[in-house]
Amino acid sequence: MATAQEVAQTKQMVKESILEEGINPNTLIQLGAMAQAVLQDTSKYPQFLQAVVDSGLAEEADFTGNIDYQIIGVFVAAGEMVKEMMASGELGA
Repeated sequence: MATAQEVAQTKQMVKESILEEGINPNTLIQLGAMAQAVLQDTSKYPQFLQAVVDSGLAEEADFTGNIDYQIIGVFVAAGEMVKEMMASGELGA
């Protein structure tokens, strides 16, 4: 379980990445939802990967042929964190 300090640090990293890289927070939310859908139906994995590549957050060469549950977990967590940050006003409306 993450400590409050670890959560705060992670939120700050996400916020800085969004601002510095010009990432649309809604893109992270959408990719998080797609990652959650992959957990329910692994046949959606290729669509998820293509969406990540299309968003510019990764390159096709970053992925192997097998389902990468670590990357799925990262996007699920990032999507949920961004939703919370937007709801609390940390990222604006």
